[in-house]
Amino acid sequence: MKITGGAKAKSVEAMFSSIAHRYDFLNHFLSLGFDITWRKKAIACFSDLRGKKILDVACGTGDLAITIAKAGDETTRITAGDFSREMIEIGKTKIKEADLDSAVTMEFSDALNLTYHDNSFDGVTCAFGVRNFAGLNRGLSEMTRVLKPGGRMVILEFTQPSNPVFGALYKFYFTQMLPAVGGLLSGNKDAYKYLPDTVYQFPAPDKLSAMLEGLGLERVEFNPLTFGICGIHTGIKK
Repeated sequence: MKITGGAKAKSVEAMFSSIAHRYDFLNHFLSLGFDITWRKKAIACFSDLRGKKILDVACGTGDLAITIAKAGDETTRITAGDFSREMIEIGKTKIKEADLDSAVTMEFSDALNLTYHDNSFDGVTCAFGVRNFAGLNRGLSEMTRVLKPGGRMVILEFTQPSNPVFGALYKFYFTQMLPAVGGLLSGNKDAYKYLPDTVYQFPAPDKLSAMLEGLGLERVEFNPLTFGICGIHTGIKK
């Protein structure tokens, strides 16, 4: 499948593939373990996962997909897609080790050009991925397209803390310490410099909410987590 989005898509894919071998460890280490709690809170937005088909977009190594599978039951089915083949292979190993092969299917997928039919999934999720889309509106539009009417979209994404004091401390950690430590442990400092750059360039929560409403979602809400470090965007397709 051809990846759309031009040079940015290709550079992002190459960058994430280069750090795939350390991706999980660094996520947990650099977030002080909060990322595990954030994923659980995101999945709690689904009141009932029994018999549901969920699409996890830009799934990385499958942490959110695994969280969904564990929160559901034997009737819950998750399709997890990413455009980094290295991430997918690591995710498949994790899913097999967790004995979740029957619940989770991992496959190569371009978020800007999803191959699924309209109205295919009861829920669509994305954790820390929409920020990396080469075309944000295109990616969100595709996620909305494959969601069934009445289905829920859940997006977990980094934000900028609103408290000025905490925001300043966080910015120092995010822009100075994280790239240094992440680069040392992963061997790719640019990847961990890219992370804060994208967060500070990403639309504010109210603007993202407006985009979701413009695409046909209703009851759009934003729930900040951990002093506004990140937050959960949710909406229901009309």
